[in-house]
Amino acid sequence: MLQNNSLLAQLKQQIRETTPRAEGVIKATEKGFGFLETDSGESYFVPPPAMKQVLHGDRVEAVIHENGDKKSVEPEKLIEAGLDRFVARVQKREGRLAVVPDHPSIRNVLKARIKNSLDEDSIADGDWVVARLVRHPLKENDRGFFSQIDELVAKADNPAVPWRVTLARHALEQECPDAGS
Repeated sequence: MLQNNSLLAQLKQQIRETTPRAEGVIKATEKGFGFLETDSGESYFVPPPAMKQVLHGDRVEAVIHENGDKKSVEPEKLIEAGLDRFVARVQKREGRLAVVPDHPSIRNVLKARIKNSLDEDSIADGDWVVARLVRHPLKENDRGFFSQIDELVAKADNPAVPWRVTLARHALEQECPDAGS
């Protein structure tokens, strides 16, 4: 009865147009909640359940909910992901692969897969890798975060980890140039 009903579609469109919205960048906190900072300088509270759909630095469009004098937002549409290529630490739990981005404001554990040219057995828990975010919950047809490991930066026990991670973060060559004697 209600399927393909033009009146229902029109009503949904009207509701969507009259709902207050905001666009801005997500700022995450250590406590699990966050804020949506708009370009005009306004700041809206993002509750913990809604923060599970976004990462620090994401530019999103969100629906504003007013509860008394308090305003909160629920992210609805991803405009630009704040994370694309990143350096991360590998976590292996029960044979499943995941990565934790090396960023002070991102604590999410992201499920991961390995690029076909790499061998999964060569990567262990605690190793440093370069990964790419390939799925985001606010993108169409994506249910959760998912990343792909593109390269191994350093083993966990490598003494040159800080050096190698810094080079990888800035996409610089890992090898030293010849001195040209």
